[in-house]
Amino acid sequence: MMDDTTKRDVELMEDASHAADPAFGEPPTSEEEKSVIRKLDWRLMPMIFIIYSLSVLDRSNLGNAHVAGLDESLGLKGDQYSTLGTFFYVTYIIFQSAAAGWKHFRAHIWVTCIVVSFATISASQAAAQNYAGIVVLRFLLGVTEAMYAGVPVYLSFFYPRDRVGFRQGIFLSGSALANAYGGALGYAIIQIKSHLEPWRILFLIEGLPTLIMAVVAWFCFPDDIESAKFLTEREKQIVKHMVSRDQIADVVNHTGLRVKDFLAAFKDWRSYLTGVMYFGCNVSFASLPLFVPSIISEIGSFSRIQANGLSAPPYLLTFILIIACSFISDRVRMRGPFVCFFGVVSAIGFLLLATTEDAAPRYLGVYFAITIFVCVAILIPWVSNSHHTESKRAGGFVIFATFGQAGPLLGTNIFPSNEAPYYPSSYIAKIAGWTKPRAMREKE
Repeated sequence: MMDDTTKRDVELMEDASHAADPAFGEPPTSEEEKSVIRKLDWRLMPMIFIIYSLSVLDRSNLGNAHVAGLDESLGLKGDQYSTLGTFFYVTYIIFQSAAAGWKHFRAHIWVTCIVVSFATISASQAAAQNYAGIVVLRFLLGVTEAMYAGVPVYLSFFYPRDRVGFRQGIFLSGSALANAYGGALGYAIIQIKSHLEPWRILFLIEGLPTLIMAVVAWFCFPDDIESAKFLTEREKQIVKHMVSRDQIADVVNHTGLRVKDFLAAFKDWRSYLTGVMYFGCNVSFASLPLFVPSIISEIGSFSRIQANGLSAPPYLLTFILIIACSFISDRVRMRGPFVCFFGVVSAIGFLLLATTEDAAPRYLGVYFAITIFVCVAILIPWVSNSHHTESKRAGGFVIFATFGQAGPLLGTNIFPSNEAPYYPSSYIAKIAGWTKPRAMREKE
């Protein structure tokens, strides 16, 4: 027996399969579809990837600032540094509902405002004079970055569900790459000789250049299929054919957020399943960038500056894994096995960090632990594929993100300074986090 939500999805799919809108034109050939997909990839994905990568850099460079002397400069005591990560995620969670803004507002205006906001706030952290000042800025940064997190909703306007997973994987891989080059960049910036403290220079150099992407977003982000000036009329018809083949493309008719469909996501159990799984993964995912430099600096005889550089290679490997696994999972139309496999690999990494003392196995543990990023990259397209209207998908993503982003509230507070350098309770909590929500094998 199907529940009401599933029946509704089936009805919508049947309506879509029988759509005969003359605006769609003749059905496209496979070669035409491939050509249009390539064009979309080259025009959309670089912008989306770069902006997300910069946003992650702006939130996670706190870890590099930590090893560059932020604590001593601002007089942080005890676990105050850990709470800075928590404050970011408090507002990041509260404003997850802003994902619906991608459906309600024009994308080029929405993105431009977001980028200007988080770039300015991130750079302003360089002016912080005390704990209270940087707490306020972390709160505000969480608000603005939550608004960009709805990119998977936007991608579904242009890509069919059997192609969107790879693109969402590219989007998420920006997180791993940001932490890779962030470590290397932090290593270089910290060595700059100036009257300013190294951590202040870090926030300025990594924050202000992001404003350039605001200009790019204003002129280059299409609001929907019809406003994509880089597509010919025939190519727009092809995109409409593709996205309406297995979902209701209300964007084709340029409709706004449909409240009934948006609320339907809250009655669908699938929205909550992926949300709980995301919570488990995010206990590790969100806290690692804040603490990896510190963990590495406590392995062997590495200095704080060397730790920033050594944090780059594990993230670079994970970046490659995200791209590869997102591509393969689209082709085989399965998500669950990838989540399970890399969850196990990540757990092995945390076990190595918690139970070994030698530098080599502990550094290997960092490589393994960071593969939790792959799980998150696979979960996001799973959400998109579970809902068959764009408005319902927006609602599903709000639930998914709200549940999932609660994970960092735990993850950023389980590295107590008195447990350094092994943090056993932290790693046990992270292992428990991903094992609790058993990933279901999915055949799309």
